[in-house]
Formats: sequence, C-alpha cells, structure tokens
Amino acid sequence: MRNLLVVLLTISNMHFVGGDPPTHRFDAYSDQERGYLQRVHGQPGDLSYTPDFPGGFQGWQRAARAKLKQLIGIDRIAAQVSGHRPAVHLEQESRVDGHLRQLGRIETEPGIHLPFWILRPIGSENKKLPVVICAHGHDEDGWNTYAGVFKDKQHQTTTENKQGNPGVQAVRRGYIAIVPATRGLAKSNSISDLNGRHGKRACRAQLMHCLLAGRTAIGERVWDTTCLLDWIASDLAGADATRIGMLGNSGGGVLTVYVAALDERIAVAHPSCSLTSYTDQSGYIFHCDCCMIPRIQTDLADMPDVAALTIPRTLVVVHGAKDGLHSQKVVNQAMQRLADIYLQCNVSDKFIFRWQPEGHRLYPAVFWPVMEDVF
Repeated sequence: MRNLLVVLLTISNMHFVGGDPPTHRFDAYSDQERGYLQRVHGQPGDLSYTPDFPGGFQGWQRAARAKLKQLIGIDRIAAQVSGHRPAVHLEQESRVDGHLRQLGRIETEPGIHLPFWILRPIGSENKKLPVVICAHGHDEDGWNTYAGVFKDKQHQTTTENKQGNPGVQAVRRGYIAIVPATRGLAKSNSISDLNGRHGKRACRAQLMHCLLAGRTAIGERVWDTTCLLDWIASDLAGADATRIGMLGNSGGGVLTVYVAALDERIAVAHPSCSLTSYTDQSGYIFHCDCCMIPRIQTDLADMPDVAALTIPRTLVVVHGAKDGLHSQKVVNQAMQRLADIYLQCNVSDKFIFRWQPEGHRLYPAVFWPVMEDVF
C-alpha cells in the first residue's frame, strides 16, 4: 500500500495542496527587477540531470558530486586542515527520562569543537543499533531542544507540543540519537558578529568569513557532519554503521540534503520544510543567506537535482501547508522534478513526499514509519 501511494504521488498532483499561502507574494517584483532576475536565474545549470548524460545516471552522479564538493568548499577545507585528526571527548553518561544521555565534543578543525548529545536506549549495551543524526536549524539552542535538554518547563512544553524533540523520539524507538550543535546556528558554535556588522546574525557572520576564504557555511556544516559520521562508523560503541539516518527541519533539513547527497553512509534522509528550488521563476530566493552556495544554479543545478544525488537511497520530504517561508507552487514543481528522476532510475518507491497541515516544523509521524521500514 505504501508503495502504491508513493507512485500516485509521483505521477499525479492530486495529493498536492495547490497555490501559494494567501498572505504571501513571492513574485511582487517590478517589471525591471523581474526582467533582470529572470535573465540571471532563468537558465538550467550546466549539470542538470538528463537521461542522456555521458555514462548515464552514475556518470552524472559522479560529475555532480565532484562539482558539489568543489562549490561548497569541501576540498578547500580538507586542504586547510590537512593532517588534523578529529578528536572526540565524552563526558560521563547519565540516566534521564527513561534513556541514557551523554555529552560529547568533536574537534572537527583545529580549535573548532562541535558539541553533541548522544542518546541511548537503556539496556542496549550489547546490541548493534541504528543511528539517527538530528540536525537543527536556526535556533541558537536547537541542539539542546532536539535532545530534550530544556531550559525550563515552558521550553519543554512548547517543544513537545510541536514534536520538536526528534532525538528523544529516536531513542524511545530504540535508536541511538546523535544531536550536534550546527555550526553558525547554535550559540555554542558560532563566530561573533562584532559591532553587528552582519545584521547581528551569527549565521551570516559565518557565511561572510567563509565566502572570503573560498568556503561556504553549508560546506563547514557538511564537513562537521562527515567528521561525526567517521567517528560513528569507527568508534561509537553499539552503532550499526550500515544503518544511519539523518533528519532536520529548516536549516537542518538543508544540511541533511547536502550530507545525504555526498555521503552514501546516510541510508535514509528526511529534510523537513526545506527542500525546494533555490528560487521561483521570478527570482525570489527561499533559503537563508547562510545556505547560499555561489554559482550552484549555473555550474551545477537546482536543488531537486542536488537531492537526487541521494539515489538509490531513501528520501522522505515533508512541507507544511501553512509554512509562509515556502511557495507551495514551487515546492510542488520541485518535488515533481525529484520524483521524475527517482522514477527514471526505477527507484520511485524510495522517494516519499507529503504535505502536512501545519507550518514550519517537524512532522515525525511521516518519517519514523519509513525509518523503521528501511532498517
């Protein structure tokens, strides 16, 4: 039945919610602006997927991945930190709310220490368990929120009412949850915006430093996650490195798309309220500054094609019908593009897209059944 629903979604718009949110206009540019933006954004990227690409899909995948690594600055980061071996420090494990919780730190670059939570089911010491990496978005305390480490009762109530604690949900389902602080988004892991030069936005301060140095903010976040994946696969006790999933909402969902595109150790990826085209036809940009990658539209492709690098692995996408940050029309078009590529590769059952009734938030009821099916 699930496979039938997936096929129906890929070949028909009948399950999509049409139209933009009624109070938002994503195309209200002047005629002069519109002409300029359509000229700038209107051409397909050099590596947009086509079935006749030399070497077929795998040939395209190799070329697109190499270009993506170059554009986000992974190669430059690797060269700049050559010889550095990420070290992990773990604090004492404690028992909380029916599971085990442990604070860790990984030095992904010299002097850059990424804090993260490890959540484990009690009684799992002698078992090999799947792992879920939970990547938060624009919330300076998001890694604590996702892991159920609350500042006060109100923080807990607000989070649980929105089902915004995926790390806790994961451990209650018998998985090991890894919940890192996202660089540039978490207060504990940001570059200072001295004198408010970057609009008092830590994520933009990170971006500007990156762009000047030939990096991107997304590239640094992918690098951090890759270092964590290396440690999970080699040294995390009880982890089944063949069963790793990743999820995230908003900026965490954007990060999930790029990590899954580049790292085949991610068996199932769940970007929430994040995966859409970079712009609409008028040129309106949907993602935050810190998600921007110079030349990606021209030198590579639109975001659905980047997400298609996840093939043949499982991709589960959700969007909120009341999410004013994204155009439902553009999301539908992007999801149809992605569904078509999965279909052409004969793995349409590995792509799942659902509209959900609320706004910009996580929708765990869609993801966890798929996660359980995959693992």
